Amino acid sequence: MRDDEIMLSVRNLKKYFPVERGIFRRAVDYIRAVDDISFEIRRGEIFALVGESGCGKTTTAKLIVRLIQPTGGVIFFYDKDISLLGRKDLARKVQIIFQDPFASLNPRLTIGTIVGEAVECRLEATGEKLKHGEIKEKTMELLSRVGLPVNILNEYPHQFSGGQRQRIGIARALAMEPELIVADEPVSSLDISIQAQILNLLLELRDSMGLSYLLIAHDLNIVRYLSDRVAVMYQGKIVEMGSVKKVYDEAEHPYTKRLIEAIPVPEPTAAE
Repeated sequence: MRDDEIMLSVRNLKKYFPVERGIFRRAVDYIRAVDDISFEIRRGEIFALVGESGCGKTTTAKLIVRLIQPTGGVIFFYDKDISLLGRKDLARKVQIIFQDPFASLNPRLTIGTIVGEAVECRLEATGEKLKHGEIKEKTMELLSRVGLPVNILNEYPHQFSGGQRQRIGIARALAMEPELIVADEPVSSLDISIQAQILNLLLELRDSMGLSYLLIAHDLNIVRYLSDRVAVMYQGKIVEMGSVKKVYDEAEHPYTKRLIEAIPVPEPTAAE
């Protein structure tokens, strides 16, 4: 496979949610959360979707991992329509890291079970056979890979910080050995001091494992640091798209310009 090969192709994607009224709950209108968008992600690329809250970014992420079904359009993973793939087959190719590391982990399960079940799902999908001890060993390898100690298998999510929980979520995603990871605002709920650690981890995993990312974000500084290309969403549509440098330095759409102007300046006198 070439590094410039298109991995994910989104074509004319739509998701409309009905607005219902009356005792018969008739749809009288639709919220056009995602309104006819198209973009591509290349192998090894970090592609970002940015925009304000409610613009359709997270809905797009959910459509790509098939948590919800589209109203229209099609999504191809390489040359395969993902709607024709079984859920387990898609899960082996595309995984998601959720925004909230506190809500995305089952509080009743140990860390070993959370990550180990993902390992077992991959084995089931591929037909491989591993003994219990080998599954445990693989789980420990994944925890080590994301910078966590391997002696936490019997501990529970509430015993960890937000940054550590997000690392657990990343380990769970890696267990399926995906090619593409959808990262839905992966650091927005974390302290500033922890955000850089998680972002650097994502970059290291991209380089060492050949991953591609769809990064969902509203922080343009994070997008500039992490991404190769960026698409700007506004009211369900993509209004501008291109390389990070081109979009940041030569923004054309008024909404993109307003987003860039709103980026905080660390040293106020530098803006004078």
